[in-house]
Amino acid sequence: MAHTIERTADPVRQEEFAGRMLQVLNDSCLGYLCSIGHRTRLFDVMAQLPPSTSEEIAGAAGLNERYVREWLGGVTVGGIVAYDPADGTYRLPPEHAASLCRDAGPDNVASFLQDLALFGLVEDEVVAAFRGGGRGALLLVPEVPGAPGRGDGPGVRRGAGGRDHPAGARAAGAAGLG
Repeated sequence: MAHTIERTADPVRQEEFAGRMLQVLNDSCLGYLCSIGHRTRLFDVMAQLPPSTSEEIAGAAGLNERYVREWLGGVTVGGIVAYDPADGTYRLPPEHAASLCRDAGPDNVASFLQDLALFGLVEDEVVAAFRGGGRGALLLVPEVPGAPGRGDGPGVRRGAGGRDHPAGARAAGAAGLG
């Protein structure tokens, strides 16, 4: 006996789900911006500065002002960095720095966000494993020699696939990575 699946969607639930998927997309992009902020040390620099212009932040970080300005736009819209339009300055609130800077130690969630780009590098292999079996997805994530925030020093533990992660970080468990 054939089964028929009802294809009539509830328009309200469909709209809610579409909004959820757009939020996933936006948050993914914000995750990449946070990875960039970590890898370029922009979060660390901003945590030490008073409210500053994009030129001042770029100068303190030794980075290209145009790219810093565009990055600041994204992380401001995403609610990571605060902007004061009266004087054109940006600041990293201390409550945010507590989860984004190297000084946060194991609570530095930004260090995990650099892993997002690595998942894209192995997506084809993961899809192939779904189709034909083979190695687990986490074992396919490559090591990144010299990646910031990695190493065998205090506060670091071996994670899945031999990856290093700060000990006790909440993100590893929440993401199923540790």
